[in-house]
Amino acid sequence: MSQTFEPLIGESFDSNLEICYEVLLYLASRMARLRAGEVFEYLSGDPSAESKIKDWCDARAFRLATCERLPDGRWRFVIEKGETPCLT
Repeated sequence: MSQTFEPLIGESFDSNLEICYEVLLYLASRMARLRAGEVFEYLSGDPSAESKIKDWCDARAFRLATCERLPDGRWRFVIEKGETPCLT
């Protein structure tokens, strides 16, 4: 029997706001506080959150460890911060 283990979540943000520039900016500021390999949990009530957060993670080189629909219809994401590239 195979088991999957979810990373230990350090911080979490729960919002029913529609995902817009301001919400993504806030998420980026929270992710900036994390070290590479640390994870952040985001709960969203936005019905279109799945595609928005997947695209945002791809654009920022974050790993989307978990993307699931909760029984109440909201979305749960666990996002892992990757290595910060050296800009030399």
